[in-house]
Amino acid sequence: MSQLLLRAVRSFGSAAHRCTLRQPHMPIIARSSRRLSQLQLADLSQTRLFTDKPTLRQAQVAMAKRDNSYLDEESPMLMNPDDELIAVDGLEESKGLSHYLQTGRTLTEQLSVLYACLSNGNIDTAQRMFTGLFRLYPEAMKEIADVSVHNEIIGGMLSAKPRALTTNALMWYDKMEKQYGIKPNVNTFAIMIGGFINCRMRNVAIVLMQEMLRRGFSFHSMLLSSYLNDGDIENIKKLAQMITSENSENSNLAAKLLQAVNEAEENLAEVSSDGSTGFSRYLSDSSSSLDTVEGANRAELSEVESVENTNISDAKTISKTDTLKETELISTRVTGIDQLKETLKTLYDSDLKGYNLQVRLERETYDSALARFREINEKRGDPLLSANTGRLRKIAATWLPQLESLIEEEQARCAKIEEDPGSDRVRGQYGQFLRMLDAPKVAIITILETLRQLASCMKDSLSDESTSKKVHAGRTLNIVNGLSKAVHDEIKIERLKKRENRHILGRNVTVAKLASSGKLLNMTIRRAQAKELRDATGDTTWIDAWDSMVKIRIGSMLLSLLIESARVPEHFVDPMTGDTSERMVPAFNHGYIYYKGRRHGIITPHNMLKEMFSKDSIVSIMTPRHLPMLVPPRPWLTYNHGGYLTQNEPCMRFKDNHEQLHLLKQASNDDRLYTLLSGLDALGQTRWAINRSVFAAVSKVWNSGREMADIPPSTFSTPEPQKPEDIETDKMARAKYYAELREWRNSRANQHSIRCDCNYKVEIAKAFLNHPMYFPHNIDFRGRAYPIPPHFNHLGNDLCRGLLIFHEGRPITKRGLYWLKIHLANLYGKDKLSHDERLEFIDAHEKDIMASADEPVPDAFINGEPNAARPWWIDAENPWQALASCIEYAAALRSPNPEEYVSHLHIHQDGTCNGLQHYAAMGRDTKGAIEVNLLPSDRPQDVYAGILNVVMRLVEEDSKDGVSEALILKDRLTRKIVKQTVMTNVYGVTLIGARDQIAARLREVKDDNGQHVFDILQVNQLAMYVAKKIFASLGEMFTQAQQIQNWLNESARRIAKSMHLNSLNAWKQAELETKESKSKLRAAQRDAKKGNGELDNDTILGIQPELGPGGRRRKRLNSLLAKPMTSVVWTTPLGLTVSQPYRNYALRQVNTPLQSISVYDTNMPSPVNSQKQKTAFPPNFVHSLDASHMILSAIECKVAGLVFASVHDSYWTHACDIDRMNAILRDQFVKLHERSIMDNLKAEFERRYANYKMPVMCWEYIGAPFSWVSAKDDSEKTRLSKKEIQAEREQNIEAELAKRQLQRCQDHEMLLSDDLSIDGSKNEANEALNPIEMIADGGSTVLVHMRQEHIKIVDLKTLKHINPKKDLIGAMKQADCIIYTLAMNKKALAEEQAAVKAEYKANLRKTRQEYKDRAKAKKTALTSKSKKGETPTPTPTAATTLTPDIEAKATGKEEEDIEAIRARLENEKNTKLAALSQKYVTEFEQKPILATANQLPAQFKDFRELVENSSVSGRFVERMKWADLEFDPLPHQGDFDIKEVLKSPYFFS
Repeated sequence: MSQLLLRAVRSFGSAAHRCTLRQPHMPIIARSSRRLSQLQLADLSQTRLFTDKPTLRQAQVAMAKRDNSYLDEESPMLMNPDDELIAVDGLEESKGLSHYLQTGRTLTEQLSVLYACLSNGNIDTAQRMFTGLFRLYPEAMKEIADVSVHNEIIGGMLSAKPRALTTNALMWYDKMEKQYGIKPNVNTFAIMIGGFINCRMRNVAIVLMQEMLRRGFSFHSMLLSSYLNDGDIENIKKLAQMITSENSENSNLAAKLLQAVNEAEENLAEVSSDGSTGFSRYLSDSSSSLDTVEGANRAELSEVESVENTNISDAKTISKTDTLKETELISTRVTGIDQLKETLKTLYDSDLKGYNLQVRLERETYDSALARFREINEKRGDPLLSANTGRLRKIAATWLPQLESLIEEEQARCAKIEEDPGSDRVRGQYGQFLRMLDAPKVAIITILETLRQLASCMKDSLSDESTSKKVHAGRTLNIVNGLSKAVHDEIKIERLKKRENRHILGRNVTVAKLASSGKLLNMTIRRAQAKELRDATGDTTWIDAWDSMVKIRIGSMLLSLLIESARVPEHFVDPMTGDTSERMVPAFNHGYIYYKGRRHGIITPHNMLKEMFSKDSIVSIMTPRHLPMLVPPRPWLTYNHGGYLTQNEPCMRFKDNHEQLHLLKQASNDDRLYTLLSGLDALGQTRWAINRSVFAAVSKVWNSGREMADIPPSTFSTPEPQKPEDIETDKMARAKYYAELREWRNSRANQHSIRCDCNYKVEIAKAFLNHPMYFPHNIDFRGRAYPIPPHFNHLGNDLCRGLLIFHEGRPITKRGLYWLKIHLANLYGKDKLSHDERLEFIDAHEKDIMASADEPVPDAFINGEPNAARPWWIDAENPWQALASCIEYAAALRSPNPEEYVSHLHIHQDGTCNGLQHYAAMGRDTKGAIEVNLLPSDRPQDVYAGILNVVMRLVEEDSKDGVSEALILKDRLTRKIVKQTVMTNVYGVTLIGARDQIAARLREVKDDNGQHVFDILQVNQLAMYVAKKIFASLGEMFTQAQQIQNWLNESARRIAKSMHLNSLNAWKQAELETKESKSKLRAAQRDAKKGNGELDNDTILGIQPELGPGGRRRKRLNSLLAKPMTSVVWTTPLGLTVSQPYRNYALRQVNTPLQSISVYDTNMPSPVNSQKQKTAFPPNFVHSLDASHMILSAIECKVAGLVFASVHDSYWTHACDIDRMNAILRDQFVKLHERSIMDNLKAEFERRYANYKMPVMCWEYIGAPFSWVSAKDDSEKTRLSKKEIQAEREQNIEAELAKRQLQRCQDHEMLLSDDLSIDGSKNEANEALNPIEMIADGGSTVLVHMRQEHIKIVDLKTLKHINPKKDLIGAMKQADCIIYTLAMNKKALAEEQAAVKAEYKANLRKTRQEYKDRAKAKKTALTSKSKKGETPTPTPTAATTLTPDIEAKATGKEEEDIEAIRARLENEKNTKLAALSQKYVTEFEQKPILATANQLPAQFKDFRELVENSSVSGRFVERMKWADLEFDPLPHQGDFDIKEVLKSPYFFS
């Protein structure tokens, strides 16, 4: 037991539960008091988080060090290419994978169940789950179950009902660090201190405060914990006041605590309860801060700004300004619009302002809709209410009471399951989650979400293949997913509402003000603030992930309850009496339909509901979290802290991409995202307002119901196509009729959808007429920035952009008038003229411009009077923006001093096909750079017109040849038809996608009578023809871009089919073990059969354990290892690590009360979609580049004091600042492309995928033996060692695995295909290969070649290998020479060695013979002496026998002489043999020569000719191999200087 727990128990005693805040003080042991006094001097004096003074002091210090520079050497804007890469864990490194494969749930999903148990008060269940998971998967739990999980457990214990588990909480705190290795953070102490104070255990709380201070946390950080709500903080304050009044030994502690509370409350001035001065005070503060950033040159604008805070310039005010806000819009009868209007009432009716109003908007949920439905039920007889309530809403309100009761019953059944968990496992899975919300709220969510889903499905109706009819229904899967997501989101919101902490809001406001002042653009300050935030909140936050099966079961259960309870009235006629009566019938029916070969469950609404959907449709349920903000967004200091004030969402929008979330989190924790997040803050700080003059014109057009300037009419007036008389007999007439009918229905549905969308935009604009707007931004996975509010923002259509202006105005200046005229000409469609020609165009139409500004929508014209003048602005390409520019231009000219007119209009500078600009810059392509205006020219180049000219030339050539499509299209193609396809080609549009784009444009072409020029049955054929011509034209004009795109495609293809070396080894080992176990099992079965016995189960499981427990998990793991898992990952210049999310997710079957539903399991490690990874990489990479350029430009514009906005490659600012923005855009583009982007990408790939292998099907060149090798030597069988046998077996396994991988990736890279077949069954191909001989080599196809003339002996001692990747032919010929040289050396060596050995044997024989002769001579001499009477020396002869000792002496001397001579001869022989070995090289290491589809194309052509002409002597063996993942050399770059972009006048224009 820890010292903390001991002190708590001693000081608290057994009567702890009876202590109150008013109890007398209980003494604390002296040791803790001494510790507290030390901490008072150290810990309590540390800098507090997010207070004004420390932040300003940091800013002053940082700016003083950097001479007021916003950048420093330690915080570069662009990432260093040599920085360490963020690693992506491989499949074999996933610690929680075994748990998932065994249970079907990830550990994160299990922890979500744990949190649900805590929320429902099932503390024991939660504790058992945690300890069980930790016992089974300790390593994975250490990684996933961080301090936030322990905080939830402690919080659940302290909030348990009916009595808090205080002892359990202290014990868990004790073992949290000792047993699980998790250190408590400030949130841990905030939970415990707040919990024990609420339990009236003040002495334990005091001890915890001391412990918190001892660990280095401050009171200020504790008060900013999201685990404390306002009530908790008030109780803490009361405790501190009580201790202070008692004047006890803890008074100093209480004084410090009170000081922290008071300082925190000072930051709440912006969020005061009355809110009377909050907004105006914010405006003045932000204006003064902005003046500080911009410098003295903006000082004169402060007075103007103070006026504009409440009223934008008089030029924007129309004659009826005073009555403008009372203007009522004739809204479309759409329940979603009604919901939006109810939400927006807060802006009209509330007395709150600024941050208070923003917080109230963000916290609006389904509560308003629930209250409205209840009001309808309570006042059903009220005629006034009936008049103001839609019919659909009144019917839906009747479903609410019964649905509530059914959900309550289901929740009660789920609660009973806890007593016997095994009785109903299905209900036990989702019951904990269902009980987290009250039944009324779940009921209203079910009704609204189901109606929304069904209404949105009406225009996308399915076709019943069995009946060939349209079925107006919604897919069960879509509705179920929508319901579960809505419930899940509401649970998250309710969780946040329970923890309302105004001190956190105060901190967010303070940081938002800091961002508004521009101080966070100093990277030193930003990084310091981000570090403090991470230290205060922890590196991770609670991830509430639901299991896919839980989602499906909750959604299907709610849907089935709705089907049971929902009824609608139906009138029927009694067939017997003829009387009409009313009965209640089901509002929804469940059924099935076959669609595209698969059976789908559908929910079909009653015909009455279908009729209501067409008139009173619920297209979208608007929530306030989708609205623009009233105050500056919270700055993005970390990846999940920014944007809206009360919500914590990641800065990236992604769906089910866990890998990308991990990379984003790691990059944020490593502090790599400061540039990217600074750019998002710069975009979000732009303050917007509604252009009141344009809004007045829009309101007039809208209320008229007329179609004008892209606002659709209120009614669809196009007549339905008439059915032809010969429809039954003429197939072409029938096909044309149904095609036109389908087009007419789609047009009607689209017109209604667009009308509703316009209604949303106009209603939001009306609500914000008197309020400023801010658009918080986030990014997609490529780094592109988007406004978070989806319905109304500057990325919207022409209507949105025309309604928006900058809230801040600036004097337009002479140069600004110049750019305003250029801008107006661009909006009218004259953007390809030179600047002078555009100015002349505006001057020529000045009267039209003035008339448009004076009366945008004349009454005569809107009423359809004959001969009424058509307003000039309506014919512009962007009419509403053109109208806004006309009004601004007229107001400026009519002002007393036009150059001093304060303009609020945003002026645009657009890139020329921005994707091609980046390709041209990366490849330094001079020709492409000229086409996209990267290089200086006299007038802007029109790349779309250039492509059109090439296409028209190709069509003209085909028309001369009588091509039917060319004859139809000749002289009818326009720039508009080709523009979209050219623009999207660089972003990876497919041929089918291009066909659909062009088909839509061709159907828009009409003659003078308004009839379609191109027949509907031919339009797809014509569009495909044009698409192919456009693709060919692009390859002709942008060859360098095509080469780079091909390199990116090929690199992605190789990555997507590669595997990490560890995964490959694990897969290979699994295959080897499987084969060995099967072989052993077969052998065991044979032995058992011979003995007339059978194998028992234990023996079988001992041989094949995968058949026993855990076998299913091992089998699933092996199947995962056998699939390509590697996605393409790269790092953008801003430090964002991007992972492409394209994978083939597995389907899981979920049985529900409605039906069996198949869902994609995004949690299972899934193989990549190789084709999608390949095709999507080039556009995604280019998108990441233009996103980096935009973010860099946004930061620099903010630093320069410009008001800046962007729509990807379109950049906006005030007219007076266009020149400065242009300079910044060019400068940042040059800085971006000075970095050798392609070299850096290739280097990153080589580093990131250094240990990856990819399967290749290749031809290996093997030299053939020559004719002088004897048949005897060739026929001898070499005995292989066990090691060699194992290596050969592994090589065969690798070849088999490589073949499987290529088949899965659908990668057919047959090197010798079609024109060079290797199939022995194709005689024609074999004859074509003469004189190539076909033989078999170990099951592989082999091409054997004869000896050629190029073979010669080479010096192997000084030979250098030729790289086959650079010179394949030279490498093969060198291999021939090496083999020939080795063979000749072996032959010569063998011959000379044989000669030396023969000489040695001859000399030895000669010596022995000499000794024999000498002995014989001696014997003869002795015999002669004996005959003469001399005493002979005894020698052994046949006649005489020598004594043994004499004979031994004689022969021993001879042998001694022979051995000495033989040793000498042996030494001479060995010396000669060693010299021969040095003379002839017989062993030479030769690397494999592989010919694959990855070689250079020119080499392939020569290689094919080489095989056909038999100009090499070796043989080619087809092999499957795992080769190192390597990348081709980069395409050759051009030579134009990127700095020339700085001189191009039309780079952005």
